[in-house]
Amino acid sequence: MMRLRSVTGGLIAVLAVADAAFACKCAVVPRAQVIGTTPVVFEGRVVNMRTNGSAQVTTVRVLRAIKGVSSGATIKVRSGTQAAACGYDFRDAGKALTVGGELSGRGTLSVRRCTMVNLNP
Repeated sequence: MMRLRSVTGGLIAVLAVADAAFACKCAVVPRAQVIGTTPVVFEGRVVNMRTNGSAQVTTVRVLRAIKGVSSGATIKVRSGTQAAACGYDFRDAGKALTVGGELSGRGTLSVRRCTMVNLNP
């Protein structure tokens, strides 16, 4: 009985780690579909970035508004940096890119990895 508990406990631990490692898998979705379902989308240039652990705030200037924002605006974008937790690390992105997400209650844009990956193939 003791051996069965040990094996079961080990199996649960392995499954938990495997689940965390594969927690964020992004389906390839046509760019037009992502734009259609995302509230705020724009082409922008990164002007500043602050990273604190796995949290990141990136300031982006809107070069071309696609929807939900005005050209020329400066937007604060919140993201996580861990891909496994569906974060998007702007340190790995170019200076100019397409950004898409949802406005949070604090006036910042919240982005997720799958949206960003499909907008910037």
